[in-house]
Amino acid sequence: MRIMRILNYLVVFIFTSAYISAAEPDDSLKSAFAKRFDIGVAIPGTNLKDSEKALLLKHFSTITSENSMKPQSLHPDEGRYEFGSSDALVEMARSNGITVNGHTLIWHSQCPNWFFTDNGKPAERELVLKRMREHIAGVAGHYAGKVASWDVVNEAIDDGREYLRKSKWLTSIGEDFIAEAFIAARLADPKADLIYNDYGIELGGKREKALRVIRDLKKRNAPITGVGIQGHWALDRVPFKAIEDAIIAFHAEGLKVSITELDIDVVPRSSFGADISTREKGSDDPYANGLPADIQKRLADQYAQLFALFLKHSDKMSRVTFWGLHDGRSWLNGFPRRRTNHPMLFDRSLQPKPALDAVLGAAKQHE
Repeated sequence: MRIMRILNYLVVFIFTSAYISAAEPDDSLKSAFAKRFDIGVAIPGTNLKDSEKALLLKHFSTITSENSMKPQSLHPDEGRYEFGSSDALVEMARSNGITVNGHTLIWHSQCPNWFFTDNGKPAERELVLKRMREHIAGVAGHYAGKVASWDVVNEAIDDGREYLRKSKWLTSIGEDFIAEAFIAARLADPKADLIYNDYGIELGGKREKALRVIRDLKKRNAPITGVGIQGHWALDRVPFKAIEDAIIAFHAEGLKVSITELDIDVVPRSSFGADISTREKGSDDPYANGLPADIQKRLADQYAQLFALFLKHSDKMSRVTFWGLHDGRSWLNGFPRRRTNHPMLFDRSLQPKPALDAVLGAAKQHE
């Protein structure tokens, strides 16, 4: 009888402990948004500190490689692939139940020049097209079944009056290089989501060009399944209405919508957008010693407004990915010049900022 009483006490203790644990507020991003969309983060590779890896595993359900899957990294020479770093990243993710988003198959930047030359001269269309197809087959084929999605073509739309950016892909192949890339990606991986990814496509003029790209792909029977709005925005300049309009417009084309590279730049600068070639002069570093409380609050409020918008349209969205694990890992510390930036939800010590509470609060309000 005594043994039975002890067992009963143990059952009650276990049940009560489980109940208390389940009743505790959940401060995990991936859990807070699990029923709405995936929460992701871009990381440089597997070279994370233990504390960074713990932060990653707690809060994020999907990752994007910042650089290791770009053509320059994976395919530096014709016929030679370097899969080591990316393979390690994919294995780390899969062993921890995290999905991977491939970034990026075709981009005008971080792409070796051998794709476009032939014995020192510009290569003909058919040779460049053949090399592009082989690159996609080699990379997307290598990771077929191991990645959830591919940013098939990245930043092909012109920022100015022209329709498409005058990249070497455009001048070597023609406008159909985008469709050819999507067709090759589907042949290499029958199941991955295939995404067109770009910055600024939430804004009117560039949004119309993005819709033109989408409709042109459909006419060419190119298998696009999603569009990625990068989401490199600036404090007090987040275009909320344009973002909402873009989500609605892209979804109306039958596509999944993702925010693929989210951050909010808190340091004033003269240029906007995310063209990697943009550079500014200057050495001022206004927040080198930390972010003032009033800026922290504005950052938190604007992140909360953003996620309220995403939740409002969660039926149209599949993923929101932050472009950096914490402030110290953000590319905005070096773009468009060197400065100390604070654009993420976690600070350099990996501590949560008011912005994290604001985002989690938005999730709770929409339960």
